[in-house]
Amino acid sequence: MKTISKIMIGIVLTAFMFLNTNAQPKSEIPDDNKPKMNWSGADTLYTFQFNTASNTWVYFQREIRLFNENQYPVENFVQTWQNQSRNWINYLRVNYTYDAKGKEIEEITQQWDPSTDSWVNAQLRITSYKGREKEEILFQQWKKPTNEWFNIMKYLIKYNTKGDKNSVIISLYNGVTGNWDNHKKFLMEFENPYAPPSTVIAETWSSNKWKSEGKYEILYNWRGDKTLETRYTWNQGHKNWIEGILLETYYDKTGNQTEHIEKKYDYQNRLWMNFNKHSAIYNEKGYMTEKTEFIWNRNTSHWEEKGKYKFSTDTKI
Repeated sequence: MKTISKIMIGIVLTAFMFLNTNAQPKSEIPDDNKPKMNWSGADTLYTFQFNTASNTWVYFQREIRLFNENQYPVENFVQTWQNQSRNWINYLRVNYTYDAKGKEIEEITQQWDPSTDSWVNAQLRITSYKGREKEEILFQQWKKPTNEWFNIMKYLIKYNTKGDKNSVIISLYNGVTGNWDNHKKFLMEFENPYAPPSTVIAETWSSNKWKSEGKYEILYNWRGDKTLETRYTWNQGHKNWIEGILLETYYDKTGNQTEHIEKKYDYQNRLWMNFNKHSAIYNEKGYMTEKTEFIWNRNTSHWEEKGKYKFSTDTKI
């Protein structure tokens, strides 16, 4: 079965990358802002996957949500469909806690353990604020057999005088010394003080000092939506930036993301080569109703469909 994190709806399953400190991505700018929850007012959202063998739409997963009196999500859990048993099987659950002002302060992620028929803690995320802005995000991992939370990683976020996030420092917890060790730093630069960052510099901590590692050059549309992002890696030997990844994003007239293309730089031919792509269709309320994933076939120079999904609050489509 295709991993559920590919769907990218509702629960942000990519949080699990933090469960392994070695999985900290080198090519991602830390951004704790969640995308708009798909079908946000729904208490159950069904995902259907197209089965090419039978030429039919079949169940893939469903996401069930509980809300508090302020309509904030307090519990989301995902179940996957098992064709053989014709049953829904628990997979993942996320619980949210808010402060008196409605700001999220805790997020607990749990996985289903079929051997004990119970939810098992996996990750805890704790967010601290300074005023209205996030100041620190702490990630902890559940450890057995002691059954307690252990520090893994934290973000320290700083802002400029205009209130824009201009630096994020990532630290990893050293269980031997009990100290937080520097790991990565992201510095945001602004061409326009009223626009998002146009350049982000990524640095890594090595030999007791920060060293350049990556650079991101970003363009936006008039809404402030990212349309083009070029990622570079620092070449220490030649002392220059070399191309790595190019991300192109397209939107409809109402601001819904309709297409996202990932390209990788081909140094032999000195050009950007297509790699991955996904496209999306929305209803009149702006909710995604269909998503198709593609991979580029270099031999045929065509996009090949990897998977197609539909989303609905109904049990049938």
